[in-house]
Amino acid sequence: MRKRILLLLLVFILFLSTQSYSGDIKIPNFPKGRLRIYDGEKELIIPIEIANKPELWSFGLMFREDIPWEYGMLFIFPTDEQSGFWMKNTYIPLDIAFIDSNKTIFNIQRMFPCTDEDCPVYYSPKPYRYALEVKAGFFEKFGFREGCKIQILF
Repeated sequence: MRKRILLLLLVFILFLSTQSYSGDIKIPNFPKGRLRIYDGEKELIIPIEIANKPELWSFGLMFREDIPWEYGMLFIFPTDEQSGFWMKNTYIPLDIAFIDSNKTIFNIQRMFPCTDEDCPVYYSPKPYRYALEVKAGFFEKFGFREGCKIQILF
């Protein structure tokens, strides 16, 4: 597990070293889509950015000053994962939903900004295929919880 975190960190450092910055951080071009979150009759469709490869997994929502309530980033992995998430250089508190291969949310956690070198890592209690990051309080605000489902709309 530590090897995977170190690998993701290395990929991110290499990614940053290949970017040209003119004073501001350059946020990568993430693929866009929409995500339907639903539970029975209740549903919400939000725009998402999609992190579907190592350099995008590593960057995530770093350096964002804010994001809208109805907005998120969906991390998509080719196989079930057990690696953790951290909030290095992420300026806003986020909720993360860990989602299984059946697209069911099974765990939701609150993550807090970190500017230190030693940031906490947030782990899922079991393997996941997807992870959804949204503004902290999103799930309470819109009334979604563990057991809800997602559908990716392109």
